[in-house]
Amino acid sequence: MNPVDLIAPIVTGVGVASFATIFTIMYRTYANSAVAEYESGKCDVELIDETILSNIQNTKRYRRILSVIKKILFGIALALLVPSLLVSVYNRVANGLAMINGYGVIAVASGSMSEKNEANPYLANYNNQFDTYDMIVLEKADSPADLQMYDVIAFVNDEGVNIIHRIVGFKSTAEGLRYVTRGDSNNADDEYNPLFSDVLGKYTGQRIPYVGVFVMFLQSFSGILTVLAIIYCLIMIESVRNKIEAAREARLLLLQESIDFRTETSHDGELNSSFVETVYFKNYAYTFDKNGFVSKERILEEPDSIDLNAVSQSDSQGDADADASAESTPETTPEENGDGEKL
Repeated sequence: MNPVDLIAPIVTGVGVASFATIFTIMYRTYANSAVAEYESGKCDVELIDETILSNIQNTKRYRRILSVIKKILFGIALALLVPSLLVSVYNRVANGLAMINGYGVIAVASGSMSEKNEANPYLANYNNQFDTYDMIVLEKADSPADLQMYDVIAFVNDEGVNIIHRIVGFKSTAEGLRYVTRGDSNNADDEYNPLFSDVLGKYTGQRIPYVGVFVMFLQSFSGILTVLAIIYCLIMIESVRNKIEAAREARLLLLQESIDFRTETSHDGELNSSFVETVYFKNYAYTFDKNGFVSKERILEEPDSIDLNAVSQSDSQGDADADASAESTPETTPEENGDGEKL
């Protein structure tokens, strides 16, 4: 491995790890904020309005459909990325070719098979060339008898590099039968003659243009790290999104249990709301609406520890007790002093 091949995955790894870390922090911060807003009731009006709409327009069904679609897309993304990652790791580490039912695909990394060289007259009968970055389909060869003259094969040379060239001859050696190969664009045979054990597969003639550039990236160390980061981000997003949905559903359930939407909403289903703000200052609660000041009430606790329901109930009870006390207090007759004047 040359220095460039070593530095590239290190730089990519640092960049991908930094991105994943920053993305995780930002998304979790957003999620925590969203959960806190649901739990504190800041989104109650939105949830109430949504509940009214779901009761009237049957939007609850659409939300469920949307949720199912999101889960399906999440599953499809993982179904595509995970196998791609496994195949890429296998091809990179084992320097081999993953075969499924005897077939596999490989990316073309050079243009040695992109055109016919005049030095190769046998190519007059063969038009199965392919270009750089094409994705080609290979068929597994079970025995040397499956490989014939002028077949295009993929093999691993003595330097561990995948080569896709055409068989132009055979050579018997002490190690066994070797294949003489040459690229269609070249005018000379390859220096290394592969054994049958070096052969990855035989070209079937099927190819997909330009897709190979993505496959080559995925099979690189940088691509593997990138796919790992994407899979992590998808799983993290789904996990955090479920927490947000759980907080939302819990708050919505609480509102549905507290409000009778069949009787508390207007006949046309529109949510009626009004602005009310309460300011606490020096043991007093000042209430304002959209028109301005409404009332001032004395409170006994510090604002941070106030139970609004308790304050409202205690104030109402205090007013009731005061009214009852006023009604039950008998009138008294003023006393007179010695001069007959009323005191």
